[in-house]
Amino acid sequence: MGQKTKRLVVNADDLGYDPQIDRGILEAHARGVVTSATVMVDTPFAPAALRAAPASLDLGLHAVLDPALPRAHAEAELLRQIARFAELRGAAPTHLDSHKHHHARPEPLAAFAAVAAAQDLPVRALDARMRDLLRAQGVRTADHFLGDADLRPCWTPERLSSALAALEDGTTELMCHPGYAPSHARTSFGAEREVELRALCDARAREALVRAGAVLATFRDL
Repeated sequence: MGQKTKRLVVNADDLGYDPQIDRGILEAHARGVVTSATVMVDTPFAPAALRAAPASLDLGLHAVLDPALPRAHAEAELLRQIARFAELRGAAPTHLDSHKHHHARPEPLAAFAAVAAAQDLPVRALDARMRDLLRAQGVRTADHFLGDADLRPCWTPERLSSALAALEDGTTELMCHPGYAPSHARTSFGAEREVELRALCDARAREALVRAGAVLATFRDL
């Protein structure tokens, strides 16, 4: 039997949130291992961020949803944000996730599954339960997920290299939050973004990928 492929999608959340965060995400793509990003489309900074993002950076939607919305309202809001993305980018998003992972809750998850299945868009799955539920609806997901927004920062050079060395067969999505300390956005996750940016641009990350026999990928490869 041939050797199985290890693919890694490195997704930077929060493009469009703040100009300094956007600058860091684009740098993490240009100099580091970030292959995709997800965009918040309703901020004042989203149009400039989408214009600045190169074609080589896979761009999905980082949907901002009220987790209390019933399914029908969540579907309508998700469709509105997808349309806004397409208006700004001139193309549909390549995948979907959500701010603060609100789509992990039952009603938003049902809305994401319905919209994603209709539009053939992959969706972030945080665990086996979400993955199975989405795939049962015909929605593509990565096989594995790495990332913890409660760790601030989640990715130091050492922690990132260790995670990459232990990649499993199949496609893994690694969530990250690179950036510079925000100039406008009110967020408690600020200076830690610079630590993640350094980790993602550290030569040790690429070295760990090579040793693991893994290749960088995007959601288009699912």
